[in-house]
Amino acid sequence: MSEVTVTPDPFKLVPYDTATVTALAKEAVTTVGFPDGVAVSLEIDEVLPHPLTGTFVDVVAPDRIEIWMSGANFEDPKRPVKFQEQLARAELVRACLRGADRLRPDFAGAPADEELTDRQRAAWDVWTEGRLSRLGVPGARPDRLRYHYRLHHGFNDVADAVFERLWSAAALTWDDLERACAETDAVDTRSRPKKTALRREQLRAHKPA
Repeated sequence: MSEVTVTPDPFKLVPYDTATVTALAKEAVTTVGFPDGVAVSLEIDEVLPHPLTGTFVDVVAPDRIEIWMSGANFEDPKRPVKFQEQLARAELVRACLRGADRLRPDFAGAPADEELTDRQRAAWDVWTEGRLSRLGVPGARPDRLRYHYRLHHGFNDVADAVFERLWSAAALTWDDLERACAETDAVDTRSRPKKTALRREQLRAHKPA
């Protein structure tokens, strides 16, 4: 079994229960199938409300993963600061899927989450969401994700075909994801800056005063 630690303990700004979050995180680790002995450190930033969502997954050692999430990732969109268990479960499985990817040698070339381009992160998210759906975890959102993906890969037939390939893929390497991004980039004629994904500091900068 993997050791899972959650901070803060206890929550002080939102009515979340650390024991509940820890149990869901352990369930996610089991669902994904982490190698034995991998420790997971999960930090929830309870300052950030909906819609300031964000997730960052880092492998800091061969046997340790650090996951940072906005508290908004667990918040019921229709009820402020209300913890939604189904949403939290899905978010934790998504994070653990990407953590499990990063533990594999064929993902050694993947940049840190905060250094991924929007195109790279969107492609990885599609593959992650497809696996979430196949695991039977409620909360997959293909329509919403498809629009987000198109924003970064293009509104064209090539991008749509790559989306379907990523969604249904049983196994991919980081090089596979890079090739998928290069394929859509080659036909994306839009003129736009190549932004990188939001950093934690940027999310915090947008929080209400």
